[in-house]
Amino acid sequence: MDEVLPVVEAAVVEHFGHQPTRASVSFVGVDPIEVLRFEPIPGERAFVTLGMSRHPMTGASASILDTSGPRAELMLHIHDPVDEHVDVWRRLALLAAAPAVEGVVYVEGMSVDLGEPLVPGSACVGAVITASVLPDIDTALGTIPVLQAVPATGNELGWCRVRGGAALLERWRDIGTDLLDLGRRSVALD
Repeated sequence: MDEVLPVVEAAVVEHFGHQPTRASVSFVGVDPIEVLRFEPIPGERAFVTLGMSRHPMTGASASILDTSGPRAELMLHIHDPVDEHVDVWRRLALLAAAPAVEGVVYVEGMSVDLGEPLVPGSACVGAVITASVLPDIDTALGTIPVLQAVPATGNELGWCRVRGGAALLERWRDIGTDLLDLGRRSVALD
């Protein structure tokens, strides 16, 4: 329901403390997805979807829409001091449309592979879904988390499918991987 979106937007704007710039995209048969762009500190960009939580996520195998299903929005946080990756919001919007288009139900620890770079020249072709720093948002239709899409390379996503998202997050943490860097290469995996 559209009454959820103003509550979500107000909570996200309050968290970042300033008004965002915004972009919107429509996919055939899907309500528009907006992407709000914030600059939490100079040189960093946080992109947050607005529109995915409009409907509950229901798995592709379900025969009817689960009205009590989970709702969420997505956030992508990156280094981008010179707006080199200004169009990355389109990839995030594509991920946000997946629940309505493909019946994806996002949960923490899952991986998603777009099959192409998040931005030109990047080895990151997808993401691991994790909890974000944003607090859950209470709405009339339930609590809505803002899940973080952490960019991952193809090799990392393949390793994640075998070992799990928690194992990849631990590997990144152990190595000290800069997860905001879309120009990084895949970490060493054994």
